[in-house]
Amino acid sequence: MENQPENHSEKHRALRNLLLPGLAFLLFAAVIVVAFSLRGSAQAGGTVTLLFFDRNGTALTPTQVRSASNNGGAGYNNDFLLNPANMRAISSGPLYTSGSNLAFNIPSQAVALAFNWPTIPGGYQLLILDNGGTGFSTAATINFTYQAALDVKKKLDTARAARPDYVPSAKFTTAYQAASSQLAGVDVYSPQSTKGKAGQLALDQLAVAYDAMLAEHGPAYAAANKSTVTPWIGFTIDTVSNYQANVDLAATLAAPYAWIRIVFDAGQAPSTYTTLVNYAKTKGVKVLGQPVDSTYDKGYTRAQYKQRFIDYITAFPQIDAWEVGNEVNGSWLSSDIGLRIADAAAEVKARAPGKPTFLTLFWQINTDSVAYSMFTWVNANLPASTRANIDVVTFSQYQEQAPMGVAFDQVMKTLRAEFPTQKIGLGELGYWIAGQQFWWAYNQTDTLAARRMVAEQYYNAGFDYPGSIGGVFWWTYIADFKSDTAMQQIVKTLRDKVQSGAPTPTPTPSPTATATPTPTATPSPTPSATPTATPSPTPSATPTATPTPSPTATPTPAPGGIVFNGSWSAMAKIPATATYQDLYQTVTVTPNANHTVSVWVKGSGSLELQVWGNANWTKRLASLRINATSTWTKFTTPVFNAGNRQRVYLSFDTAYANAAGTMYFDEVFLGTSGGVNRVTNPGFESGNTLWNNDAPAIFSIQTGQ
Repeated sequence: MENQPENHSEKHRALRNLLLPGLAFLLFAAVIVVAFSLRGSAQAGGTVTLLFFDRNGTALTPTQVRSASNNGGAGYNNDFLLNPANMRAISSGPLYTSGSNLAFNIPSQAVALAFNWPTIPGGYQLLILDNGGTGFSTAATINFTYQAALDVKKKLDTARAARPDYVPSAKFTTAYQAASSQLAGVDVYSPQSTKGKAGQLALDQLAVAYDAMLAEHGPAYAAANKSTVTPWIGFTIDTVSNYQANVDLAATLAAPYAWIRIVFDAGQAPSTYTTLVNYAKTKGVKVLGQPVDSTYDKGYTRAQYKQRFIDYITAFPQIDAWEVGNEVNGSWLSSDIGLRIADAAAEVKARAPGKPTFLTLFWQINTDSVAYSMFTWVNANLPASTRANIDVVTFSQYQEQAPMGVAFDQVMKTLRAEFPTQKIGLGELGYWIAGQQFWWAYNQTDTLAARRMVAEQYYNAGFDYPGSIGGVFWWTYIADFKSDTAMQQIVKTLRDKVQSGAPTPTPTPSPTATATPTPTATPSPTPSATPTATPSPTPSATPTATPTPSPTATPTPAPGGIVFNGSWSAMAKIPATATYQDLYQTVTVTPNANHTVSVWVKGSGSLELQVWGNANWTKRLASLRINATSTWTKFTTPVFNAGNRQRVYLSFDTAYANAAGTMYFDEVFLGTSGGVNRVTNPGFESGNTLWNNDAPAIFSIQTGQ
C-alpha cells in the first residue's frame, strides 16, 4: 500500500511535545526575521511592471494575460525567472498582480523572465524576456510584447550574422521584413497600446523567420560538416512486433544515416531483442540501446539499474551506442539518478570501449519546479567526473507540454556552451501525445498538419549547430510514420540534402538589419481597460505541473491474477463503443497544491482516467488514456494543481470506441507527491464503499481469492 503515515515512537512523541512550545516561539520569531529579510532581498533590484496588449492594441488584464499564456486554461502558470547568461532557473511563479498589471521583483542579480506566449501562425513560443540579453537589474515598466519582439529580433540578427553562408529564402525575407517594419513604425514616444500591438505582430513574423532560417540552414550545415560530425537521423522502436517492416522503413528513409533507438522494456531479458538488433545491423541501421526508459527508472534500485546495463552491454557487443539515462531531469525519476547515470556511463566505457554514451535530458525550463529546470538540474547533478564519460548530450522535446519556438536557438547554443567537448542533438521528439496536450504549435485545428510541421522543423533545425548529430529519435515513429507518406518525405528530403549537399534556397534580396528602438522605462504603467483594485502587490498562486514522462506506462513486477494487492480489485467489461459511463469518487484535496493520480492496471481494453474540478464535470484538470496489457502496469497522470478547490472528482470512463476488453484496476492513488493518499477505499478492499457506479453492467468489484 502506498503513502502509509510514518510511525513515531512514544519517546519521540514525548520529546516533540516538550519542545513544541519553545520551538513555536522561536519559529515565529525566525519567520518574522526571514520574512523581512526576504522582502528586502526580493526587491533588491526593484520591481518590473509589465504591460500587456493584444495584436489589436487592446490592454489585457492579469486574468486575460494568464489565459493567453495558459492556452485558455489547457495549460498552467509557467512564469519563471532565469539567469540570462546560462538559462538556469532562479525562481518559479514570480509574477503577481500589481494594480491592473502583472509585475515581478528583481532579486540580487540580473534576471530574465521565461513565459509562454501565443503567436500566429507559429503557435506557442517560449519567450525569454531578457532586456537585450543583459537581464533586468533595476526597476522599470516594460511593454511585454514590444520588449519581447526587440529581444527576439536581436537574437535572430546575431544568429543570422553567425551564418554568413545562409542565403535567405523568400519565406524568411518576407517574414523578417514584416517584423522589422512593425518595429520601425513605433518608437519610445509611441503610445503603449501602439507599441504593444506592433510587438505582437512582429513576434508573429519573427517566429516564422527564425524557424525558416534554422530549418533551411540546418541540412546545409550538416552536409558541409559531415566529415567531422556524422549525421544521425533517428527513430524510436519500442516493440519487437513487426520489427522487419519498422527497420526496413527506417533504412529506406534515412540510410546511410539511419539510427533506431530500441527501448528495452522493463522485465524483458536481452534475448527478447536479439532478432531485432541483428536484423537492424544487416540492414545497415545503427542501433542506440536504451536499457532504462525514464518511466521505468523507479522500478529499479541503483544496483539493479547498473546491473541492467551490464546485462545488455554483455549481450549486445554489436550495439553502436548506449543511452545511459533518459529524460533524467524529470521529477518522476529516482532522486539518485545522477549517480545511476555515472554508473551506467562507467560500465559502457569499461565494457564497450569506443561505443558512444548518450544522455537525454528533458526539455523543461519553466514547467515544473526550479530544481528540475533543465540547465539548473544539469549544473547540480552532472559533475565533471560524470561528464567525462558522456559523449553525446541531447534532450527530449514535446512542444505541446513545453513550448520552444524562438527559444530553440538559445537553448541549443546554451547546451553547446554547457557541454563544449560533447556532441549535442535532439534525443526524443513527438507531437500531440495523449495526456500532455497543453499548448499547440503551428496549427491549432489540424493536429496532423501540426505534427508534420514539428517534424520538418526540428529534424532539420537540430543539425544547425557545431557538434550536433541531429538525432531526433521520433518517439511515436511506428504509429506516425508507417502510413503517412508526408512524414516519410520530410525525412527523405532531409537525408538527400545532407547526403548530396543541400542546395541553397533561391536568393532574394537580403534584408537590411533594421535598427530597433530601445525602450525607455515609463514613469507609471498605462492602466488596462479593466482595472483591478489591489491595495498592495500580492503574489498570485502559481499552479505548476510536472510534464508527462515519455508516453510509455511503467511495468513493475507484481503479484499475478486479477488483484494487484490485497484481495479485491475493480473490473470493467469495456464495450466496443464509447458509452461515457463511470466508476467515480469525490476526493478531498489540498487547495493550491500539485496533485497526481496513479493506478495499477491489467487486462485488455482502454478506459479514460479523468480528474474533474467541478460537480458538473466541465472543468477537466487531468486525463490519461489507460491501455491495459497482460501484466500489471502503473499509469500516472500529469501533475495538476487543485487551485482553490477542496475536492475534485476522480473517474474511470468508457470514453473510447474500438477499445473493448476486460480490465482490472487496483491501488488508486490521488494526492500530492509523497503525501497521503486522498482516495477512500483505494484498493477496493471494502467493496463498493464510497465508489459511485453508474454502469453496474460494466463496472464491478471482484475478489481474486
